[in-house]
Amino acid sequence: YAGTDDWRTALSDGEILTEAFGPRPADNNTNVPSIGGKHGGNISSIFDSVPSKVRVHSGFNNDVFANAGFSTVLQCVSSGRHGGNCDGKKTDNNIQTTQPYRLYTTGHSLGAASSVILGAALHLTYPSESIQSVNFGCPKQGNLEWSAWIDTLQPNYNPSHPGRGLADHRGTFEMFRFVNKIDLVPRLPDPLYFQHAGHTLQMSTGGNVKAYYDHIGNGDLGFAGVPYGWGAAPYVFLPGAIASHMCTHYLDYLHDYLPNTTSYIVNFELVDNNTRSDDEINPPDDKAYSIK
Repeated sequence: YAGTDDWRTALSDGEILTEAFGPRPADNNTNVPSIGGKHGGNISSIFDSVPSKVRVHSGFNNDVFANAGFSTVLQCVSSGRHGGNCDGKKTDNNIQTTQPYRLYTTGHSLGAASSVILGAALHLTYPSESIQSVNFGCPKQGNLEWSAWIDTLQPNYNPSHPGRGLADHRGTFEMFRFVNKIDLVPRLPDPLYFQHAGHTLQMSTGGNVKAYYDHIGNGDLGFAGVPYGWGAAPYVFLPGAIASHMCTHYLDYLHDYLPNTTSYIVNFELVDNNTRSDDEINPPDDKAYSIK
């Protein structure tokens, strides 16, 4: 999902509304080939397992589900699983329906938030698959219940044994949100009603990327949350905070500090490393716990 130049209006509007996660009645498509046999063709039935108190930003939700957008994505995924592309034409005769594959969603700015909404919806549609959303400059998407629910979908979550993986047949949804320095947009909208879900990857000067587990950390696992003052940092220098959000600045950062590897290892900050004040300009080199 691409971003938009109208993010300031969309995120600062005093009448921001939330709604239940999923399609509105008018957006319900009853004839979706990729899920028809499993869910009776009714898109809304996919969301029956979502906790009732989960609420998301209505604009982001609408961006994914309005005008049959989600149905189109499902048809594209179904075609891809059979070696085709989004118009249904076969492009690879070697792909089998049982061949392992991965689903990723991505986006920048408001498009990043839409990519998260889509990723969660795909997880409900394909509950045995491993899905990731890797996005950039993402604003908060929903309420506290949304954040808590999303965090239960990640690979190492187990309510009985925190940090231990569940059975391999359980599908997962994991989110990594890149934040460029003091980018203002990831600190929006109002923290009273909206909360971050997923992991925060803070991009700091010099190529130092610090990863914060579930954004707020997890004391039981020993992982730290974002430093004190993280949310207020952009307001010290708003011109720089707005400039940090530009997509070109994210691209320049990734180009300048691209690791020489085909995989990326996330090093989550430990609790002992988070006792200092927010220092994104010249952060010290902390010890971290590595996962793939």
